[in-house]
Amino acid sequence: MLISKYGNGSVELVEEFENKYGIKFDEEYRIFLIKYNGGDTPLTSIKRGKHKEDVRYLYGINTNGNIEKEFKYFDWAKLQCIPIGEDCFGNYFTIGITEENKGVIYFCDHERGFRKAKIADSFKKFVEKCNSDIMDESFRRTPEETEKFVIANGYGDKINDALRKVWKEEYEYYKDMVQEEVIL
Repeated sequence: MLISKYGNGSVELVEEFENKYGIKFDEEYRIFLIKYNGGDTPLTSIKRGKHKEDVRYLYGINTNGNIEKEFKYFDWAKLQCIPIGEDCFGNYFTIGITEENKGVIYFCDHERGFRKAKIADSFKKFVEKCNSDIMDESFRRTPEETEKFVIANGYGDKINDALRKVWKEEYEYYKDMVQEEVIL
């Protein structure tokens, strides 16, 4: 799995979170939070039976993609797992937090009442099952370069201000993103 990490976490940050909620993460996920503190995972997917799910990003602690922000939507105590990431439709990837399911990774579909579907027995297995592609140069094109590319390919008549705005937002989002392999 490739990730554009949100920055380094710390043992103190993880312990503070665990103490606040009375939980203890498994060691693999703790290492991930300390080393990467979550991050964007563009062009990443995981096979789940016959389905293929994209992995949009994995949450960190005290970051833009923050685990705690999702608690208002997710009854983590009842479901015995905590959201650790999302797909592009807002469905969750979660990690088990009880003795019976500690470290187990689930996919929770919000349109099906957050019904859990097991994906992997551990966070490390989850990372190993994810497939990521490297972002090519098209992700870092400026809006002006994108417009020239679209015109050169015969679609200049489709360009409008709304499209230019999207190109600018995409450029700002991806321009400084650096992918690295998750190593636990």
